[in-house]
Amino acid sequence: MTGFNYDALPTVPEPEAIDAALASLAEHKIVLVDLQFSDIAGGMKALTIPENLVDRTFRQGYRFDGAAMTGGARQVELDLYLAPDPHTLVILPPRENAPRRAQLFCWVVRRDGQPFAGDPRSTLQAQLAKSAEAGFDYQVGIEMEFYLLARGSQHDAAILPAIDGAGYFDVGEDVLSGTRDEVLATLQAMNIGVGGAHHETGPGQQELDLLHAGGIRLADQIITTRQVIRSVAQRRGLRATFMAKPFPDAPGSGMHLFQRLMSLPGGEDLLSDPESGDGVSSIARHFIGGQLAHAQGMSAVLCTTVNSYKRLADGHRAPRHATWARVSQASLIRVPSFTPGGFADLELRSPDAMTNPYLAMSVALGSALDGIRHGEEPSAPLDENLVAYDDDELNRLGVTRLPTSLGEALDAMASDDTIRESLGGYIFDQVLTVKRAEWIDYRRHVSPWEHLRYGDL
Repeated sequence: MTGFNYDALPTVPEPEAIDAALASLAEHKIVLVDLQFSDIAGGMKALTIPENLVDRTFRQGYRFDGAAMTGGARQVELDLYLAPDPHTLVILPPRENAPRRAQLFCWVVRRDGQPFAGDPRSTLQAQLAKSAEAGFDYQVGIEMEFYLLARGSQHDAAILPAIDGAGYFDVGEDVLSGTRDEVLATLQAMNIGVGGAHHETGPGQQELDLLHAGGIRLADQIITTRQVIRSVAQRRGLRATFMAKPFPDAPGSGMHLFQRLMSLPGGEDLLSDPESGDGVSSIARHFIGGQLAHAQGMSAVLCTTVNSYKRLADGHRAPRHATWARVSQASLIRVPSFTPGGFADLELRSPDAMTNPYLAMSVALGSALDGIRHGEEPSAPLDENLVAYDDDELNRLGVTRLPTSLGEALDAMASDDTIRESLGGYIFDQVLTVKRAEWIDYRRHVSPWEHLRYGDL
């Protein structure tokens, strides 16, 4: 471990914040600290150090092998540094017969202290800085859906049909409600802003909401929440999956982004306007217009797996078209009712919880800022179901279809300069390369369905 240029960090931590973090570690008698970061795919990575190294790591960073950022693939940038963000310190709930533990999220930087171009956290920070320069504070809350499954082999996990036939907002069986309650209690103990949680439409399907927060804080919380859900489920003999469409005949799981835009300084809502006919401000229209204009290019980041597009195709409250609406849950962007004087939300409905939240918010915000900058006007809101419309009718309405496969989404992304700018060239190229290889691998795969369907022909 050697030092780096501390003053060049994406956000230089105040000495008082470092001192407060160190005092909290001492107060709770912490023994081990997990230095956490995200790879490009959105997976949580961690390096564990003893508590007595934390002070030095705050000031000098911790050197690690940069191949961890790209799934082990060797890159020229081998020596990178973890720079802990003291504001992210979380004291983990105590576990029986285990040392006390804490976690810190980190920036990934080069030795000169500049952000590593492949660090998703720094990528989102760059977009948030552009937003702040324009006088905007972008905050997001989420609804995260997932399934709790019976333990089994990875390829033979059934929904819990024998113990859970519950549906939307039903109480459900104790094995599921107890798991959900433990997840909520754990997240609250970790100071994560939890909203409501309830049983979703599918058997064994759950929803958990996180309250609005700044982009970096929310993305950190999403990464942590996924890990907590998996860990609690495993301890209770279950398996959690965030797959967008794990079962053909059950509803898919999304992760809707409830986006707010407020003034800097002042914190006033910029998305509502009581003087407009529908209560939606001109800034909100341009925000929506930008996201609709780049909806196809965003898809490969918001819906990042081949499985994601099976959810979008199933017709169950998932968008297929780049539209906005006040009511329709089949729209890409929905403007829920809001109380005058409160904050308006623009609900982006296509993402699922397999996405990298840092990159998802980077492209969502980048597209919105592009729309505001260029005065992009969206088509009229559509609350009708467009599934039966042909291309001529959609063209007449000024509506485009969302990509129907990861391959289509990658082609759209490759030609979208705003998405490239939002991600930076390094991550943009990495996503295209890795995901194109994944798409080719998927297309070459011969599935059991094909054997059953065609094996005797």
